[in-house]
Amino acid sequence: MHFEVPKSKKLKEFGGEYVMIVISILTALALEHAVQTIHHKHLAHEAAEKIEAELRLNAKDVQTVLAHNESDLKEVKRVRAELLQGIRDKVADDVLMARFKTDWKEGITLGIQVPTLRHEAWDAAVANQAVTWMQDEQLQRYVTAYANMRDVQTLTGAGSANFLDGPRMMDMLSDLETGIATPHQMLKTLTQIRSAYGSIDGNLQGLLKSLPN
Repeated sequence: MHFEVPKSKKLKEFGGEYVMIVISILTALALEHAVQTIHHKHLAHEAAEKIEAELRLNAKDVQTVLAHNESDLKEVKRVRAELLQGIRDKVADDVLMARFKTDWKEGITLGIQVPTLRHEAWDAAVANQAVTWMQDEQLQRYVTAYANMRDVQTLTGAGSANFLDGPRMMDMLSDLETGIATPHQMLKTLTQIRSAYGSIDGNLQGLLKSLPN
């Protein structure tokens, strides 16, 4: 049996073609990886811009709510302080209670507000995995901000942070309308209202520290 031994030139040509094929495959893989990396970085950048805008909007909403609540709280504190002084000075009950129909009326209006706290941009970034391509420091900042937002929403939604006995307060307002409420009862109600504003606003002020200015 006769075998034809390949000539050296043919072996070199085959070797060269093999190397070119390998180089082409590696180049294609590198290009695909580069394209994927660019795409992911673009996705992360776009998601970050939307998240930053969402957080700034939430910060503005929190500031607006705080301004409203602090204005209300200032009035509650004024009425409570004047009522307490009247009780200490032994002013007649009917005289004190009459003031709740005039200059103390605004002090018992419970108008606590809470912000909406949007999170759609964050949810979208998690869903499309854009968060996995963000810088660690940037991602940690977002995680902290949205975790704090979730905590505030849980507290305000469950009512565990407002220190209010809803049914009792409604009974007190009814007693006030029918004229059977007493100054001491109103003092307790105003103390509850003050605590409610203080609790909500304290949580919102803490949240504001983790949101962009």
